[in-house]
Parts: sequence; C-alpha cells; structure tokens
Amino acid sequence: MKLNRNAPVYRSRLLLLGASTLLCAGLPAPTALAQNQETEQGSDATAQDKQTPTIEIEDIIVTAQKRREGLQNTPIAITAISGQTLEKAGIDSVGGLVQVTPSLQFGERFGNIFITLRGIGQAGQDIGSQAGVTVSQDGVPFLNHYMMDSTFLDVSRVEVLRGPQGTIEGRNATGGAINVHSAMPTDTPEGSITLNAGNYSHYGIKGHLNGPIASDKLMGRVAFQVDRADGWMTNATLDTDKNDINLTHVRASLLGQPSDSFSVRTVFEYMKDRSNPAFATVLGRARPDKPTAIEVLGLPVNDLENRIVYMNHTDQRDVESLKAIGIARWDVSENVAITSTTGYIKHDLVLTDTDNDGTAGDFSDFPLVGIHVKQFTQELTLTADLSERTDIVAGAFYMNGTSTQPLILSVPPALNNAFVYNPEEGLESYAVYGQLRYKMTERLRVTAGGRYTHDDKDFVMDASIIGTPFLNEAAGSWGAFTPRFAIDFIPDDRILLYASASRGFKSGGFNTFGDVSQPVNMFDPEFVWNYEVGFKGMFYDKKLRMGVTGFASDYSNLQQTLFRINPQTGVRYPRVENAATADIKGIELEIEALPFSGLRVMASGTRLFAEFGEFSSIDPIYPELGVKDLTGNRLPQAPEWQFSTSVEYSFSVSDKLELTTRADYKWQDDVYFDLFNNELNTQDSYGLLNAAVTLGTHDYSWSLTAYVRNAFDKRYVSQSLTAASDTTPSRVGQIGAPRMYGIALQHRF
Repeated sequence: MKLNRNAPVYRSRLLLLGASTLLCAGLPAPTALAQNQETEQGSDATAQDKQTPTIEIEDIIVTAQKRREGLQNTPIAITAISGQTLEKAGIDSVGGLVQVTPSLQFGERFGNIFITLRGIGQAGQDIGSQAGVTVSQDGVPFLNHYMMDSTFLDVSRVEVLRGPQGTIEGRNATGGAINVHSAMPTDTPEGSITLNAGNYSHYGIKGHLNGPIASDKLMGRVAFQVDRADGWMTNATLDTDKNDINLTHVRASLLGQPSDSFSVRTVFEYMKDRSNPAFATVLGRARPDKPTAIEVLGLPVNDLENRIVYMNHTDQRDVESLKAIGIARWDVSENVAITSTTGYIKHDLVLTDTDNDGTAGDFSDFPLVGIHVKQFTQELTLTADLSERTDIVAGAFYMNGTSTQPLILSVPPALNNAFVYNPEEGLESYAVYGQLRYKMTERLRVTAGGRYTHDDKDFVMDASIIGTPFLNEAAGSWGAFTPRFAIDFIPDDRILLYASASRGFKSGGFNTFGDVSQPVNMFDPEFVWNYEVGFKGMFYDKKLRMGVTGFASDYSNLQQTLFRINPQTGVRYPRVENAATADIKGIELEIEALPFSGLRVMASGTRLFAEFGEFSSIDPIYPELGVKDLTGNRLPQAPEWQFSTSVEYSFSVSDKLELTTRADYKWQDDVYFDLFNNELNTQDSYGLLNAAVTLGTHDYSWSLTAYVRNAFDKRYVSQSLTAASDTTPSRVGQIGAPRMYGIALQHRF
C-alpha cells in the first residue's frame, strides 16, 4: 500500500453522473461540442459536484469502447470510480485502487511496479519485461511498467477493465487495463484548495483553478500538489528515514473549441518525486534450514515490527516525469466523429548510493541504477452510427519508444564498479483495429471486432564485467491478430446479460539483464483466450446495483522468469522464457446499495483459481533438488479469495452543517510472490481498514476531515523475492505502510 498523499474530502449527496442514468449502447454520437468532449473524456468532476442531489445510484459514464456509454450497459467486466469517490476513499495513486477493485493486486520492489489482474502481470523486472496490465492517462498508454504507479491529481474518473483487452486497448493487455482520465476545463469559474497534515510530519497542499479564458471558445484548468512527510521506516545504521514523501506535481490543461464541430484539448504535466523508498529490505530467511548472511556474520537484525532496518547506504531516488498530450475531435456529421490523440512522455528515474545486500555490512551496492524512457504515440479513431441498429469503431495506433537502464554494481573493497551494464531497447509498434456492433432486435446485440498489432524491437547491451567488455545486439518482430466476439441481451431496462470470447497478445522481447556472456535470449509472445459471461442489474428504483462476472482464461506461452545454468561457468542466472500454459478461472461480484437516505454500501469479491500448466525450472533456493516440476503451482500475486467493502453515512447536524462517516475495508487470502510457491516467500491473509469523518457545509464550500489509513497498524509484505545464495539465501522486499492519520481542510470556491 502506498503512503497517503491526498486526504479525502467527503460530501453527502448522491450524484447522478451524465445526462441519463442508463444509456443504452449504440446511441447516436452527440452533436454539441461539450457533449463531444464528455464523450471522449468523461464528465468533469467539478461539474458533477454541482448537480442536483438524487436518491438513486448514479450510472457513471465510461469510454472503455471509445464512445460514451453508461457503465451499467457496457458488456465488459469494468470497475469505474469517479474522482469524488477516489477522494473520499483516500486513493491517491494506481496502487491504492486495490482497496476498491476486484481481482487487482499491486506491489513495488527495487523501483519496479508489479500490477496483476486475475493473476496476470509481468515476468521480470527490467526494461525488456512486458507488463500484462496496461496503464494509460487520457488515452495515452505508458510504455514501461516503471511508469505505472501514476499519482492521481485532479482526476475525473478511473476505469479498471478486467481480462484481456486485445481489441480496443491493444498491445500487451493480456491481464487488463487501467485508464486514468484527468478533469477537463469548463467555462464555469471555480476552484479548490486543500491543506493536509498528519503523523510522520506529513503536510501538503493541493488545489485547482478552472474557468474561461476567452468565453466558451477557450477554457483552462490548472491543478497542483505539493506533499512532504518524514519516512515511516528508520535506518538505524545511518540514523535516517526511509519511505518518506517529497512530491511536487502540476498539470495545466487548455480546451479550445473554435466551432461547434471541432475542439482541441491539450494537457501538460510535470512531476518531481524525490521520495526515498526502501530499496532492499531483508525480511528473513528464504529457507528454514539455512541462515541469512546477517545471522552468519552477527550483523544487526532488522526489527520489522517497529520498522527499524540496518543498512549502510542512503538509497537516494530522483524521479522526473514530463507529459504532453493533445486530443483533437472533429464531428464530421451528426453520426460520425474522428478523434486524434497524440502523446509524448519523458520519464527518468535515478537511484544512487543504493544498498544491494540490505545489511549494515559493506558487501555490495549500486552506485547507479537508472531508468530513462521516452515515448511518442499517435492514435486516430473513427466512431460512427451507420444506422439505428449498427455502429462501428475503427482506428490506427502508432508507438515509438526508447528505454535505457544503466546500472553499476560494486563489490567492495576490491571490485568497485565491477559490473557496468548499459542496456537499451527500442520499440516501434503499429496497429489497426475495428469493432462493429449490430442490434438484431431492440434488446439483443452482437459485437465483432479485431486488432492487428505489429511490434519491431531492437536491443543493445554494452557491458563490462571486472574490466572485460561485452557487446550484444539483437532485433526481433512479432505480430498478432486479437479478435473479440460478444453478445448482450437486455431482457428489461434493469438487467444486462452478456457473453464474450476474446484473444489477448503480449509482445515478445529480450532479456535485458542476466548472463551477458551468453547470446541475447529472446522470448516469444504470450497469448490468451478469455471466455466471459456477465450479469448487471439495477433494482429497487435504482437503489441496488449488482454485477456478477464468470470467466475462464487459457494462457499459452506464458512469459515467466526461470533459472538456467551457464554451461561454461556452472553459474545459475535468471531469464524470461515462454515457460508454461496457465488455466485461470473465477467469479467476481460487485454490489452497491442505498438502503435509506444518507447511507451507501459498496462491496466486491473475487474467487480465483489460477494454476500453471506443465513446466519446470531450477529453484535457486533449493538447487540441490535440480529441475523441479511446477505443474499445478499457483500463479504469483493471485489470492484465491479477496473482497472489499465500503460504508458511507451522512446526516445533517444543523441547518448549515452535515457529518459524513466512511469506512473502507479490504481483505485478501494468502499469496505467493514466486512461481515456486516457496512457503517462506508468501504473505498470509490480512485485512486493511481505512476510515474518515468529515464535517462540512451543505453547499460543499468548506469541509474538515479526520482520516486514518491502516487503522489496525497491520504489518504485511507488499512484494518480495528470494535472493539466491547456496549458503545464505534470504528474502528481500518491501513492507506495507503502517497506520497513517491526519486531517484535511478544504475550501471550494
């Protein structure tokens, strides 16, 4: 779990989002420009706040299929969360979504981001690894998993699409997709400012300013956030904090609409994050019969219960990100629209003086670990209603990106800068896609779509090992067709039934780290066929909404990190291979209810079965056992059970003030962090409780919130691995944030 950066602000009204609570799929494209912008980007969060209160469940408008639809009538397993709900729940980044989203897991380790949906994520932790869950902002997908823990600033909504999204979302989305939409400029002058303060000397300020620049022809919006806090972990060796917060984030948006049929929106964003998370925390033994190096050498042992560690390096981190996005829309006619989405992202992460062994001893360290990513994307999308029964989406997508990962490893005292790696991977990706939907009757609709993706990659590794140079080069191309077929039926205006079959594709690539004395190892694409049935219903005058999804996924050529032996040296080394098949099936449930005025209850749950097919590997922790059969092992980060619930209650305390209480609880079953299902590399089942109380004015202009995160101060591991050593294997990873509490004062004007 991430540290809380944005305290929640609460309001009691139950919102009706969009122009209608239930929008039937296939409605004609709107002609008014404001509606067009909402079609592509979703309703603005501030505009939502000012709508008339209503005692019914809102149907959030989503654009998961490149057109405006109500969530309730979208035949996809999707969780849509409004910006206001994110704020209430204290969710400030992608990592926090696990608190309210079924089947989602998140972890961070050594600067890597690990996201899984339904047990599918990524295999390795280098720039050559492919993330099976894509993350995008305002329609621009992120190239690299290091970029994917996006901080939420002035967000309109987040859509979490579960299961393969090979047709619309495209490349690499074999597990699912997370789409973040920032709030849009409007012609209504308004703004907000929020002051935060909490334990660990936490303080922060955030806000936004929105309004017209040139009447309704040009509008602007600026949002900002500054967050600071001391670390909640103590490095007793150096008497310094770890896991502190030092974040500055700003976004400026412009919306120009020179005519009723054309608009251009630009987004410029800058983020500077100098927070210093613990890089390598030794959690204990990797196998019960062998001590760690800390034990053997008599070094100080980490006290994880009191969050005290012993390391002799400072682990300095510096992250800088720049985004520029342009979205232009042209309404060619009443029923035809063309949208162009252009994106440029530059992302740099630099780690210096990093402790590799995680101990107070001077055994190994990284003087430098860098991640440098540049990407450019261009997408053109056509949406058209061909008749009252038929609509289409068609488009083309291009991505060009370069990723580098310089790394220097020292082994004192004699082998400073002993290992120097400079890997670089380039990508050019092309895709075309189309989807046709046809209403066979007023209540029965069929969908057929497909996407063809072609990836070209090249790779160079310029390395030096104890003065010996190595230069490896490789290039590869992969392509795949990923179709989707679906049928949905609306027996009455309250119920949607659907069934679908879709194919997903995750591109091949190269092992950018590993044994550089060996030829470059290339792995092939990963494929999946996913079969899904779903039910969505709205009952009791829109006071109860529920959705049930059953799914079965058949993965082939699943990319996993396996361990092999160098035949010349006998040394074990990891590399990504197409190791196995996987059988994943399960059921997801989501419920939202308004039992009476002022009370809202939400709950979700997942029952997941995720097992590997036939494959084998050397277990580096038990090398004496040789190659192990891993058939039937559970996939990493795939708990068998998980559920969450949120309860919110609001009531008036005077003619001017109201009180809102909210609690969010998430529980998950035990998880393995490796494919060997090592019993010491697991996290037992646990639950996290977040809560808040808000006193605010009825007109929402002022509010004061007291909040607590991880209220029971639960100790848990968010990500870990086993560090292989024949004599002193250990478990290394990151523990979750402790109890965090504070207050937030907000003013809207």
